[in-house]
Amino acid sequence: MNENANDPGRCFGVFGDPVGHSRSPDMLNAAFAAMGMPHRYFAFHVRPHALANALAGARAMGLGGLNLTVPHKRAAVAHMDRLAPEAARIGAINTVLIRRGELIGHNTDGAGFLDALAELGGNPPRHAVVLGGGGAARSVVDGLRHGETAAEVVWVSREPARLPALDGVARCGYGDLGEALAGCELLVNATTVGMRGGPERFASPLPLERLRRGTRVVDLVYPRAPGGLLDEADNVHARTQDGLATLLWQGVRALELWLGIALPASVVATMRRALNR
Repeated sequence: MNENANDPGRCFGVFGDPVGHSRSPDMLNAAFAAMGMPHRYFAFHVRPHALANALAGARAMGLGGLNLTVPHKRAAVAHMDRLAPEAARIGAINTVLIRRGELIGHNTDGAGFLDALAELGGNPPRHAVVLGGGGAARSVVDGLRHGETAAEVVWVSREPARLPALDGVARCGYGDLGEALAGCELLVNATTVGMRGGPERFASPLPLERLRRGTRVVDLVYPRAPGGLLDEADNVHARTQDGLATLLWQGVRALELWLGIALPASVVATMRRALNR
């Protein structure tokens, strides 16, 4: 077992801007309580200009570990001492391991997304469409390309030319989505559209009527926005999932990384209940 599990109590947290909507404290504090550990997890509102100082403070205070959310996932890379292989590939981190004063950047988003996708059932997708150009989108694209079955991905952005060129990944703008949606088995919203404080609409309307019945549609935003993407996808008989499932599984993987243990199924169930309250 890792040293963190035997500590009298350590502080963990998430840095974001905004961060008030985060459910991670509910989920991870429930996990600590279920395991009888005295650690605590907090949400810290860190603006972009303060990120470097906040990370330095986390190092100096010996925090147990950190999560990073919008808009810090890519910017934090420059402040890490080392990167895990998946974080180096993605160019974004969502989990920071703090060991002996060293900040080690990891990314559990891609693997957590695949864990959550498995809950929707069906075979691993062969063709997927991912919306967004930020750290969350990069993690999903990487997970789909490096999962059990590598999917062909259409990656959609307002500025597709600025997306990295990757093997098996086609880049396109929102105005060219019709054919891609008609042929996909999975559509993922990894933008901030629908997030509290974020934009309400995509750059162009999504032609969801082109989706085949039963196509999986995942919106990483939570809580689910009434009248938003998932409601529209339900209207065309898609199978839908909001961001709480991915939040759960990336959190499971982050906690296992920090504590150096495999979480019992009962603890995972406790974390899920905390998110669904």
